[in-house]
Amino acid sequence: MIEKLQAKKKLIIGVTAGVLVIGGVGYYYTVQHNKSAAVDHTSHQTNAPVMAMGDTVTLDAKARQLAGVQTAQAVVKSLAKEVKTTGKIAMNESGRTYITSRVEGRVDELYVTADGETIAPGQAIASVYSPTYIAAQEEYLLAIESVQKLKNASKDVVQINSRLRDAARRKLQLLNVSDNDIAHLEHTRQPKDHMTIYAQFGGTVLEKQVLPGAFIMPGDKLYSLSDLATVWLYADIYEKDIAGITPGQPVVVTSGAYPGQTFTGNVTFINPVLDDATRTVKVRVEMANPTGKLKPNMFVNANVQIPLGDSLVIPESSLLDTGSRKIVFIAQSEDTFVKREVVVGQHADGYIQILSGLQPGETVVTAATFLIDSQTKLGSLGSHAGHGGGGAAKGAATPAPAPSSSNSGAAVPAKTPLAPAAPAAGSDHSGH
Repeated sequence: MIEKLQAKKKLIIGVTAGVLVIGGVGYYYTVQHNKSAAVDHTSHQTNAPVMAMGDTVTLDAKARQLAGVQTAQAVVKSLAKEVKTTGKIAMNESGRTYITSRVEGRVDELYVTADGETIAPGQAIASVYSPTYIAAQEEYLLAIESVQKLKNASKDVVQINSRLRDAARRKLQLLNVSDNDIAHLEHTRQPKDHMTIYAQFGGTVLEKQVLPGAFIMPGDKLYSLSDLATVWLYADIYEKDIAGITPGQPVVVTSGAYPGQTFTGNVTFINPVLDDATRTVKVRVEMANPTGKLKPNMFVNANVQIPLGDSLVIPESSLLDTGSRKIVFIAQSEDTFVKREVVVGQHADGYIQILSGLQPGETVVTAATFLIDSQTKLGSLGSHAGHGGGGAAKGAATPAPAPSSSNSGAAVPAKTPLAPAAPAAGSDHSGH
């Protein structure tokens, strides 16, 4: 009996010792696990790759590499803006003329018979039977004979006859009779039946307006001409570019009809009215066309170089345009970037003019600007998107710790770790 009681006592003691050992091991494991988790969480908070506070963003080396951050300096540079547009060749309106008749009569022959032919100044263009011309010749011959017959008369008579002769000669000249024809009339003393009409102007025939056999009166149009040695180009310039266009500015023109060839001209007129449908302004360019290659109604390409002078510039990729503000990010150090508002000017050659907000030599972010700006938005909203970066995080976001009660001043906003790049496939990120 005593032996049975001793065996039971030993069994109870063994069971009790086992329970105590197992409980101690469990308590130790639990305490150590909680300490490890706390240390790991603190490590995530203090070593986050992306931190934002207001308009300032801090990125560690790995975060900058993943985002592809690039920078460039603001420099003073001479820019020239290139404006490319299209246009249409037109006739030089100041070179358009009409050849008209100065006598009445019947057109018996035309020496220029087709549109498109070229007429030189003084060229014979038609032969007209004109009683007016015949009467003017006879009047001049009578005046000559009277001067010769009465050359020994009194001084007054001689003067009157001389004046009549000069008046008759002047009448022939006003009918556009050449001096050679007048000299020939004086020599032969035989009036001609037909008057030869000579071109008062030269140019290309746009329209022949009379046919042989037609009866014409003084002032009737015979030919419509245009001087195509000089043509006009009407180019469309958008309203955003019109400020740089000035009279006298050179323009380079190319045409698909003549590959590899360029033509030049100068701006002579800027239309004062904007086309409401196309939002463009018509600009007239005067161009020399000695070879006649530029045809009216031909479509061409125009290139205008607008010098902008020396100004502070940054790459175009540096600018964030929110619609109401123009934003850039300044690199204060290798890992710290600050948002700043700027006033911009013209865009040219991949650069933007900076009118105010930057100083020469300051470094701006040129790549990943939108990503950095998004982090400032998340930071300003107090977002806790996650900890760690590039798949190294092991737990979900944890709220930032509250400020210490020993702080006697105003509360200092805690730097908020923001969302890193997405974790690699297959990584465990289920939470702490």
